[in-house]
Order: sequence, then C-alpha cells, then structure tokens
Amino acid sequence: MSAERTRKPVVVIVGGGFGGIAVAKSLANVDAKVILIDKRNYHVFQPLLYQVATASLSPADISAPIRSIFRRQSNIEVVLADVKGVDVQSKRLLFDTATAPYDYLVLAAGVTHD
Repeated sequence: MSAERTRKPVVVIVGGGFGGIAVAKSLANVDAKVILIDKRNYHVFQPLLYQVATASLSPADISAPIRSIFRRQSNIEVVLADVKGVDVQSKRLLFDTATAPYDYLVLAAGVTHD
C-alpha cells in the first residue's frame, strides 16, 4: 500500500441551470468532490415564466434554491460566486479576488437575453 494519500478529484460545474444541475445529479454516486458555482442561489424553470407573467403561477412555483435541490447529495458543494475567467494551463477558475483549482471543469453557464 502506498504511503501517498490519494485525494478525490475535484469536478467544478459553472452554472446552476438545466445543464449544470443535470451534470451534478449524474455525479451523485461518483467518488469525487463536486462543486457547483452560480452567481444566483436559485434555479428558475424558464419554460413556465409566461404563466408567472399571466398570474397563473406564483414565482415560487417555478423556482427553487439550488442547495435544496441537492440536499440529499453528499458529494456536492454549492458556491455562490461570479466566475471571471478560466486559467486552462493551471486548471484554475478566476474570481474577482481569488482562484479555485479543479481537475475537471464543466462550463454550463447558459445564455442571457436582451
């Protein structure tokens, strides 16, 4: 047995939309540290936004805190942050005042509208 301690790989997912949440859920039984980063602490089911606009649904009916979605998944950490860039050579995410290392990176930041 090697005296060298092996650590779990770090999988960082940028984005708490449909893509990021699907990837994070698929990693529930993987022996890795999963970090989901989003600049908002909630997920909105956008296909039903029109029903909120017409007062058929309450905004609470189509949104959920990201942490509550993963409350039973033990290998995930949800981080509220705004990613400014990626240093691919060093495998680090760049923030305003800090950096964070990763082994695997999933960019699922989604889109915005005008």
